[in-house]
Amino acid sequence: MSLKPELNADCNAFVLVHTQDMDWEPTGHPGVSQKLLERVNDPEKGRETALLRFEPGAALPAEESDERIEFFVLEGTLDDEHGSYGLHTFIQNPPGFRHTPSSRSGCVVYFKRRRPFRAEPETERMVVDTEAAEWQAFPHRSAKVLHLYKDPNGIDTRRFGEVFANAKIPNHDHPTGEEVFIVKGCLIDDAGAHRTGTWMRVPTTFTHAPYTADESCRMFIREGDNYW
Repeated sequence: MSLKPELNADCNAFVLVHTQDMDWEPTGHPGVSQKLLERVNDPEKGRETALLRFEPGAALPAEESDERIEFFVLEGTLDDEHGSYGLHTFIQNPPGFRHTPSSRSGCVVYFKRRRPFRAEPETERMVVDTEAAEWQAFPHRSAKVLHLYKDPNGIDTRRFGEVFANAKIPNHDHPTGEEVFIVKGCLIDDAGAHRTGTWMRVPTTFTHAPYTADESCRMFIREGDNYW
């Protein structure tokens, strides 16, 4: 990972970003702009998180990275030489996987670049179309959920969840840290009302009892980055 300037790099800090209030910034690649959320320069926990916007016909250069790269499609359709990925598709490319992200029709994606978690290289690529997948009940959170990825130790996880309207979640902590992107709706806690486009990163010491009002809340959730 190149040592570009860090952003929101203190993993013990609570971070709240309202991406809807941010301007799109150039990436240096024609037709591709970004909203940078975090950049951590660390040999073991190094990562970069951003929203990327592809104008119709735009592409990034072909890449074969030694890092794990993830996309979650928020708008439109993302393409590469391996396929096309529609709304709310989750893609996880292992280190060493070659791809050329692009979009024929235009799209917005959540993007994560992360150093591998384990000494043994990850080799399996994941593509999950959440629009076609079967959701599971998550009753103790008044929610339903799609579990997208979990490592054998249950530390490094990804899921897509929906908390129902007028729901109250019991007070809880996040022992491996957590980051949340509000895909649709509103989640409320002591830090405020977190609406569509909000990105939060909470440390291992953070506790809260979030709830919803008259609308449900869909969230893309990742755990483990602060821990391992």
